[in-house]
Amino acid sequence: MNMKCAVVYGEKSSQHHHFIEAGKEYFENVIGVPLEGIRTVTTDEGTKLKYRDIDLCELDAVYLRLLGADMMNAEHYAEILTDNDVYTQMDSDSLPIASNKFHMIKVLHEAGLPVPESAYTLSTDQTIKAAEEIGYPAVIKIISGYGGKGVMKASTQNDIAPITDTLTLFEQEICLQEYIENPGEDIRVIVVGEQTYSYKRVGEEEFRSNISTGGQREEVEPTEEMLEASIKAARLCGLDIAGIDILEAENGEFYIGEVNASPGVEGVGEVLGINMSDEIMKFIASQASKR
Repeated sequence: MNMKCAVVYGEKSSQHHHFIEAGKEYFENVIGVPLEGIRTVTTDEGTKLKYRDIDLCELDAVYLRLLGADMMNAEHYAEILTDNDVYTQMDSDSLPIASNKFHMIKVLHEAGLPVPESAYTLSTDQTIKAAEEIGYPAVIKIISGYGGKGVMKASTQNDIAPITDTLTLFEQEICLQEYIENPGEDIRVIVVGEQTYSYKRVGEEEFRSNISTGGQREEVEPTEEMLEASIKAARLCGLDIAGIDILEAENGEFYIGEVNASPGVEGVGEVLGINMSDEIMKFIASQASKR
């Protein structure tokens, strides 16, 4: 119980306080560290991360609650912490993989996991050509979107140009995916080490089930194959803790849609019957104690 931990959170994080509070059960001291408050310094003992007068590299664990927008910092910090034998739940290349929808799909596909057919494009013309190959309807995603944001459906070629013209105007890269026919539901599997915790997300919209866009949580019992694929997907992205989104097609087949490096916990306990932030911090403490 004499271990110390920090929870690092970015500007768009809104749930870090749950982990700080839960961590008090497993660590002598848990501090919340805003990303903008960290400075990287070079010392005779190597590169260190400092927050105020605290050396994060002297802690036992650091939970990096970061999103794709924080990618460059996440790469840098995860490497420094690992070099200093501080436990953190992600590898240095975890966010570059998980936050880039096409890169993530490519990594999972090459490992033999089921994923939607996808294409990476930079222009309207190439998006139209990719859609002709993949078929309509198709789903257009911003490469670095999260929480259901930047996800649009194109039913015909006429739908593509207005969407992609706007995205390219704002220099957004595009991932085009096949549309998996289902009733607007997906399964969120939270992976914590070798354990999994699952619930169904039912969306108010036809093809987006994210809770942040109005979806609801329901109980679900995924197949063993889905759970094994979720753990494998997390590991391929270098993550000990992850949220895996699974789409189940009407024919019974399933596809991994996304890997989330910082899964949300608010409201999850109501459907799972457990304190998810507590489970995560207990796991982090167990990993830290091994060091």
